Parts: sequence; structure tokens; C-alpha cells
Amino acid sequence: MNAAVIAVVVALCICIVVTSVGIFVTVYVSRSRPSFLSFRCLRFGSKRHRRRHRNREEDALNAKSREDIELLPLEKVMDRLKDSRAWNHYIYARQYTEAHPMDESEGRLSNHDLEYVIENGANAWEFEPSADNTGVVVRNCTEIEFTGGEQSLMANLQFPNEQRVYYYEVRLDSLPFSTNIAIGVAMKGYPPRRMAGWARNSIAYHTLDGTAYYAHPLHACRKALGAARTSDTIGVGWRPYSGKMFFAVNGAIVCHIRTPWANKRMYPVVSADGPCKLHVNVGARAFVLSHANMKHWGLAATEGARLPPPMYQNVD
Repeated sequence: MNAAVIAVVVALCICIVVTSVGIFVTVYVSRSRPSFLSFRCLRFGSKRHRRRHRNREEDALNAKSREDIELLPLEKVMDRLKDSRAWNHYIYARQYTEAHPMDESEGRLSNHDLEYVIENGANAWEFEPSADNTGVVVRNCTEIEFTGGEQSLMANLQFPNEQRVYYYEVRLDSLPFSTNIAIGVAMKGYPPRRMAGWARNSIAYHTLDGTAYYAHPLHACRKALGAARTSDTIGVGWRPYSGKMFFAVNGAIVCHIRTPWANKRMYPVVSADGPCKLHVNVGARAFVLSHANMKHWGLAATEGARLPPPMYQNVD
């Protein structure tokens, strides 16, 4: 019996010694050189720092290039746009914005519009063609069919500008190879026959070449987003407090862009220069981008708080 107890005590002592030696070796090695985990963290941190620095440099270059492009004389702009898809309507957009100044004010929804949103939820946002939109047909407020010609259609309400992020998606139900669709944001008063992103105070992703254009047809601020095709879903995110926005393709965020439009009254806008069909979702249905569903990035609640109509009874 005594021998068994002695054996158990010896085994426990050996375990304690081995454990102590292992702890000592681990601590010594971690002090002498970084561990694999810390090395991975340092690499990730350095990559993230370089990515942020690169994005800031790109934003500065984009802002400078936009200013340089806007200051170009008309003759030089026309020479650079000659034989391009943006040439035909460039003069029209300039004349339209000079005759109809855009609303560049800051602010949120008015009390009347806010009550309307509370009652109807995400269904409060509708796309209605103006008198100049002769080649657009809208069904069920958010199902849009472009029949031809360069057309741009804006939502009836702005982004509420009350939360940190707002997001909406556009599903491309029919996209012929020769048609270009532009999806983005713009200020009220945008030319109705001009592609979004090709005139002042707008930015949009163009499906034909997969490029995000920033307020001018010569300012392609992001070039590597990839062209879209039928059944793809394009998402647009707007951060009103900082003026930043992002684009998503089929549920994956592909780029972030900084703008000087913090707290401005921005509107969802879609454009096309040929026949196509698309469906806009501002939050009435689930988004393809999962983050937008989990963090409630929709423009409003899925359903509003409108009371049901009263029940009428037959009175004999």
C-alpha cells in the first residue's frame, strides 16, 4: 500500500516538473522571438495600414483629378469625348444644370415625408418618370423598364440621413450586351436624360465597363469592379455622416469612394442608354448583401405602421 502511494506521489511530481519546464520554455521562446500568431497579427496589421494609406492616396488623387477635369475648357473636353458614348449628351447636361441648379443643401427628411415613411415603410420610395423620361416604364413603383435612349430616373425621396449607413440594391432582370446601366446616387435636379455619374453631383457604377464614374464622364475613379450581366445584383451604400459610399456586386463589397457630400440630400438614381429591365429594392425585401440585413441598412422598415382600413358591416 505504501509503495502504491509513493508511486502516485512520484508520478505527480514528475508531471509538475514537466509542466513547469514546458511553461518556462514557452515564455522564453515568446520573449526571444514573436510567435506565429503575433507574426500573423503584425502582418495583417501592416497590410491593413498599407491598404488605408493607399485608399487615402487614391481619394486625394481622385479629388484632384475631378477638380482638374471640371476646370478643363469645353474644347478639350469635347476632344477627349469625341467618338465616345458620353459625347452626345455632354452639352445637354451642362446646359440643363446651368438652367436648373441642383439642390446642394444639407438636411434630413421633412416632417411630412417622415410621416409618410413611417406609414409605408420601405414602400414609400418610388420611381416616377418625369415629362422628359419618354423611354421609361415603371411598374409597381420599383420595377423599371427602359425602352431606349439615355434616361435617368430618381427616387421620390432622399436618403433619411438619420443612421450611419443606408443601402439599396438593383437586380438586373434583363441586360442586353450593348446596354449600359448606371446605378448610384445624385442630388435632386439631376438631368433626366443623362447617365448617372456623368454630370455634377452624382456618382454611379456603370455595368458596361464595370467602372464607377464620379461627377464627370472623364473621371473614372474606380476601374476594376468588373462588368455586370443579366441576373446580377448591384448594391449601393451611402454613409451620410462622412460622405463615403460603397458599391457591392452580388453580395460582395467591391470598392469604397470618398465624396465631399457629407449630410447632403442624396437620392437613389438609376440610368440606362438602351433597352433593359431592372428591379430596385430599398428594404422591402431581403438584401443579397448579408451585412445589410443583419445591421438593418435599408432605407426604412420593411413594413410601415399604417393602420388597416376600418371594417364595415352591413346595416339592415
